[in-house]
Amino acid sequence: MANGDLQKAETYCNLGLEFSPQYADLWANKGLIAMYSGNKPKAKDFFIKALRYNQEHLQAYQNLGVLYLDEGAYGKAHDNFKRALQVNPDNLESRYDLGLAYMKMGKKKEARKEFATLLAVNPNVANAHHNLGIMAYEEKELESAFEHISQAAQLTPDSSEVWHDLGTVLMEQSRFAEAREAFGNCARLDEKNSSCLNNLALAQRKVALTDSALKELKDTQTAENSAPALYLLARQYREKGLLTEEEGAYRKCVKLDAKFAPCHFGLFQIFSDAHKQTHAEAACKNFMKFGTSEEFPTEYQTCERFLANDSF
Repeated sequence: MANGDLQKAETYCNLGLEFSPQYADLWANKGLIAMYSGNKPKAKDFFIKALRYNQEHLQAYQNLGVLYLDEGAYGKAHDNFKRALQVNPDNLESRYDLGLAYMKMGKKKEARKEFATLLAVNPNVANAHHNLGIMAYEEKELESAFEHISQAAQLTPDSSEVWHDLGTVLMEQSRFAEAREAFGNCARLDEKNSSCLNNLALAQRKVALTDSALKELKDTQTAENSAPALYLLARQYREKGLLTEEEGAYRKCVKLDAKFAPCHFGLFQIFSDAHKQTHAEAACKNFMKFGTSEEFPTEYQTCERFLANDSF
């Protein structure tokens, strides 16, 4: 089995059972072979048979519990992990899996107790920290959630799931810059994880919106309430990737002064990037109506090319 030769392993198990048909270890090994081969029903039968011949067989209880856990039979999984711990209270694997079974059953108090007992013996079990963090988050105990999930992230820095959950907790704590870093790690490890990518963008947005310098600029320019001031504010929003706020500033700008050409060009850029052709065309025409090629040579040429291409 250690070498992955399951067929040969089963042959030897069968030979052994011909001479010792009540040898529990051999039935347990046949259960493992079936388990590794993906035949879970057969594996369960063999583990149950091993327990028939030895009611103190730790491996059979443990693996039977894992099979029940995988199929969602959490009550049966719980019973087998409990029996495994009766055989050996120091078995950390059974302790963890019992906590997981309690967690799946919605018995959070009991799950916490098992994970805490496990961590008292070995504080470096990342999954136990992660699960405690998840339960703490569900109970809105954000500081405890952060402590456990950040510990899990330190122990398993290559787990995108842990970084995602850490980012989620940090967002709830309004620690947006740290959340951005956590979601960034998640996206780096799992480039196709849409939740990580979406939350990374959200965290980046929150960082920008809470930037003190930007807030001061917003207050100053809004108080001035002139078209040039709103245009400057819009360009700052653009630098921060805040497209909604940028568009809003341009709209306020043209509402305040419909002849201020730069704000019309800013709207054109937004609509063009979003492939909103009709809106982009209207914004370009407004820009060219109120701006001159001498004043804005590059922008004017851009609009000329856009309108020429759009006419075909």
